[in-house]
Amino acid sequence: MTIFVTDWSMTSDITEHGAHRVADKWLKSWRLSWLPDRLLTREQALAGMDLAEIVSTRSFRYDNGTFLRAVHTAGQLGIPLEQLDLIPEQ
Repeated sequence: MTIFVTDWSMTSDITEHGAHRVADKWLKSWRLSWLPDRLLTREQALAGMDLAEIVSTRSFRYDNGTFLRAVHTAGQLGIPLEQLDLIPEQ
């Protein structure tokens, strides 16, 4: 799992989700493809990309460490894990 980061975009090698920077010199200047209505800090956008990679596989539910990482990362975005549209159906 790799997230490629430039000054203006973030992409993943395992998910179609991405993030892009919409402004220069704003604290909250990033948008995630799966959370387009919220402006985020760079750190939050990176957390969102990490979360997209974590939940892109169904197996994260069965690995306690990975599941706890997903819960923590979702918390960084202020979103309960259960409310994410990213999670594939079981």
